[in-house]
Amino acid sequence: MSFNYQQGDYESWVKDLGTQLQTENLTDSIQYPNHIATGYTKAKNIEPGLSYRITNYTLNADIELKRVPSENFQLLIYFYELQYNEKPYCKSGDTILEIPDEFFSAILVTHSLSPQEMIFKKGTVVKGLSIQIDEQWLNTNLLHFSPEKMQLLREKDYLVDFITAKQRKILHDIFDSETATTYLPDLFIKSRVLRITEQFLTALCKSGMHNIPQFTNQKDFQALLKVEHLLSKHYNAEFPSIESLAKTAYMSESKLKKLFKKAYGMAPYEYYQKNRMHRAKELLRSRKHSVSQVGTMLGYQNMSNFSSAFKKEFDCLPSQAHEIF
Repeated sequence: MSFNYQQGDYESWVKDLGTQLQTENLTDSIQYPNHIATGYTKAKNIEPGLSYRITNYTLNADIELKRVPSENFQLLIYFYELQYNEKPYCKSGDTILEIPDEFFSAILVTHSLSPQEMIFKKGTVVKGLSIQIDEQWLNTNLLHFSPEKMQLLREKDYLVDFITAKQRKILHDIFDSETATTYLPDLFIKSRVLRITEQFLTALCKSGMHNIPQFTNQKDFQALLKVEHLLSKHYNAEFPSIESLAKTAYMSESKLKKLFKKAYGMAPYEYYQKNRMHRAKELLRSRKHSVSQVGTMLGYQNMSNFSSAFKKEFDCLPSQAHEIF
């Protein structure tokens, strides 16, 4: 499947895709036909100039997404996690994005003035949040966003950044919202999209564009993605030693610890444990598992150790999670 488009708000984007797919109800949500993918894409306009799109599907066919340049500047922020057997192809402007071998979990920043082409192969798992922001919205809402910074954004075909632990927590909330106990699902998601947008734009304004990366080379960047993937996905295993993580990254232990903290804001073990506890919170909030089952799923043999770790992170015991979260 090939989908050509010019960037607008994401509700319009989803409706245009629905028209091409010939879905019966042209709404802000698509459940993909089985021959294309298994999963969904949905979008909402939060306010004029600010919209978001949530994507969660596994491809049953190859797809090509081609964005043609727009006359008006829009900032596009992708918080994406991809898993694949065959590397995706991503070209923004004249620049081809370097993709790791097995997975991609990072932030991609681009804009509507630049053409973009993405090709995902059959079997690729695509999960992510995209945020679209108009130039007028940026000028109105960002108090310290100078014309010089705006020009720097215009000059870059794309920027790649790491997903921090705080951002990943918000993303987990968004994707787990369908099973969360909430009477206001749209407001639940909107509040978290606004939070992650605020966090990212605040960091952007503070950095002066110099810390989004490339503070490190592509080899180191991909090595850090691999280490982060190990720490954030393997919840039921013991924390890997720094020595083994350094070997995975093909760098010294001191370099790994320094770059990891710079990228993710905390040491590897702290990052691992924080993600582990947030996974515990998600499992408990689903109400499908007991406390002991969740502790066992996360590799704890001693439930008192699990309770202590959970209380340290959330200031409550796992048994109280149903009442609080």
